[in-house]
Amino acid sequence: MQRTGGCACGAVRYEVTGDPLRIAVCHCKDCQRRTGSAFGIGCVFPKDAVKLVQGATKTFERISNAGNWIRMQFCPECGSTVTWDFQALPQATGIAGGSFDDTSWIDPKLHVWTKSALQWMTFPDDAEVLAESNFGQATTS
Repeated sequence: MQRTGGCACGAVRYEVTGDPLRIAVCHCKDCQRRTGSAFGIGCVFPKDAVKLVQGATKTFERISNAGNWIRMQFCPECGSTVTWDFQALPQATGIAGGSFDDTSWIDPKLHVWTKSALQWMTFPDDAEVLAESNFGQATTS
């Protein structure tokens, strides 16, 4: 399976092959700020499955809520976050769920950092809901 996507202005484009390792909805304050919304959707793929095919990205590094670095790659023209790399998962790359051309396959069953979720947020009955997350070291809410 090959999927494509890119930034809002089209200057940055990527291709990804295979299935994601995981899809998660993150409710941390950093994802809220990054997206300007209630949460971010991250589709995590093996690093070697992700290929930048057009444009160049800029990188912003920060320390995540879990205390590890995360490097966000974004379009220098429109500012859209496209991908990110994690210290906690060095063999993986996250891709912003909304940046895929076709999002119909995205069906997240994991919600993390729900202790920061906006008060009106409700979670699907079939979802795993974690108050925090450190990629394998998580606590339930």
